[in-house]
Amino acid sequence: MKRGLVIAVGVIAIGVLAAGTWRAMKPRTVPAEPKANASAIAMPAASEAIELVASDLLVVSAVDLSRQVPVTGSLRAVQQTVVKARVAGELKSLDVREGQTVKQGQRIGQIDTLEHEWRVKEREAQLQASEAQVASAQRTQDNNRQLLEKNFISQAAFDASRFALDTASGNRDAARAQLTLARKTLNDAVLTAPISGVVAERFAQPGEKLSPDNRILSIINLASMEIEASVPASELGGVSIGQAVALKVEGIKELQKGSVVRIAPSTSAGTRSVPVYIRLQSPPVSNEQIRAGLFAQGQLDVERLGNVLAVPQGALRDQAGRTTIYLIKNNRIEEREVKLGLRGNLPDGRAVVQVVQGLNAGEQIVAANLGVLKSGAAVKVKP
Repeated sequence: MKRGLVIAVGVIAIGVLAAGTWRAMKPRTVPAEPKANASAIAMPAASEAIELVASDLLVVSAVDLSRQVPVTGSLRAVQQTVVKARVAGELKSLDVREGQTVKQGQRIGQIDTLEHEWRVKEREAQLQASEAQVASAQRTQDNNRQLLEKNFISQAAFDASRFALDTASGNRDAARAQLTLARKTLNDAVLTAPISGVVAERFAQPGEKLSPDNRILSIINLASMEIEASVPASELGGVSIGQAVALKVEGIKELQKGSVVRIAPSTSAGTRSVPVYIRLQSPPVSNEQIRAGLFAQGQLDVERLGNVLAVPQGALRDQAGRTTIYLIKNNRIEEREVKLGLRGNLPDGRAVVQVVQGLNAGEQIVAANLGVLKSGAAVKVKP
């Protein structure tokens, strides 16, 4: 009986093992995913309007347009001079320094006059001697005339006395001229300002020995300033005397008004440009900001158009040889081809381009470069 029980238990164990092996080898069934809704994939998402700010838009209107040529240069005084020594001698004094204001005729220094004073005295003595000789020769001439009338002397003797008088008179005139020059030399030892202005630089110091034409100091009159600017020869036809120019001067906030006062008769060598001289219009003398050498720049109008349509450069798009612009019509983007004209500036200095075809006054455009916008897209403008 025990033997039969063991056999039965073994049969049951074998069956259980076989059932587990079959379940492990059987393939698993993966649950099917729910199918997507086909109608939901085919339906497009609702399109959103393009948002623009009001500053990106512009209502086109008629404006005055000008084409300008940039001009640059450094300010220089119309009146400036260098005071030089006119006589030789030691510089005894120099009463002004850089930055001081002087008036025309003002005494500004002194060269030693001792030698020149003695030369004047010498010339005065020579003149006195010459005048005495003239007086003596004149008396001799008068006496000889009376003697000739009485036939006491010959004609030759009378002519000799007349020649002596003429010689004495010539020597007197020469002495007088030399005295005049000596006095002028003495006066030249006193240094005076030839123009009114400001002392720019001193080249000599008291105690130095000067020769004629040695530089002593320079004076600049800041009341009248100008710049020399180069204008291309091709643009010279639009430049004329009296033409107004607005200049921005280095270090000065306010624009300075200027005008063309001279135009050079020939081009500069190697540049094919013509020097044009622009003068500031009566800058205030009290304005201490105006100084020679400051850099100035401005725009010179060479062509003007009135009552034209113009748009900013950023509003234009170039595509395959076509120039287009974006308009806002019925709250939607519209791309339109335009024809351009003059490129210039508005009176306030903004750069614009004239539109001669494809745009009407009163139409609203996208004035800024916002990239590619889809034609027909809805637009929402934010304040």
